[in-house]
Amino acid sequence: MQWPIRPVILGAMLFAAGFAAGYVGRDLPSLFGGGGGDAARSASAKDDPSWGPSNAKVTVVAFGDFECPYCRQWFANVYDRLEATYGDTIRFIHRDFPLPMHANARPAAMAANCANEQGRYWEYFRLLYSDPRGLGSAVYPVYAQETGLDLASFNSCLASNKYSAEIDLDMSDAERLGVSGVPAFFINDRLISGAQPFDAFRQAIEEELGK
Repeated sequence: MQWPIRPVILGAMLFAAGFAAGYVGRDLPSLFGGGGGDAARSASAKDDPSWGPSNAKVTVVAFGDFECPYCRQWFANVYDRLEATYGDTIRFIHRDFPLPMHANARPAAMAANCANEQGRYWEYFRLLYSDPRGLGSAVYPVYAQETGLDLASFNSCLASNKYSAEIDLDMSDAERLGVSGVPAFFINDRLISGAQPFDAFRQAIEEELGK
């Protein structure tokens, strides 16, 4: 399942009733669909954080929201297995899509970008997605200290909102590529929507590696 990117009036009404659009009461989306053949190329032209070989045959581009429960579910169930299995084979790129219904999502994305500025994105990324202390202005400096960042530089970066345009660019690219909810992933030109299990990623990656 996935969170929709643009909640409409009906979605807002459902959320008020305790059912966010895309959160419950919907069938799982199709496993593969849509286009997005230039997802990897558009990400490669920017400064988005990545791991894996730059010349990898398969690039995975992830669009996520640190407060989205399905993004966090995907991280808990898939991310470590993906890195352990394909860390030397694929290139993985993370891009931001903070949903407007999540008050902490955009500040968390800003904090992650500030951590990336000091070369500690993935350590910070892990804390944002999995630490039981959660999200919020009180914990971002704590996470910065725990990941070895220069705290003064981090705080200055966070206060400046200097990565706001970068986040907006990620979001506009996602919409241009036809993403309809988060989490969303492009395996080269294949779109995987929602918190799909590891086997869905393995199938797509193996098929792309076999081409």
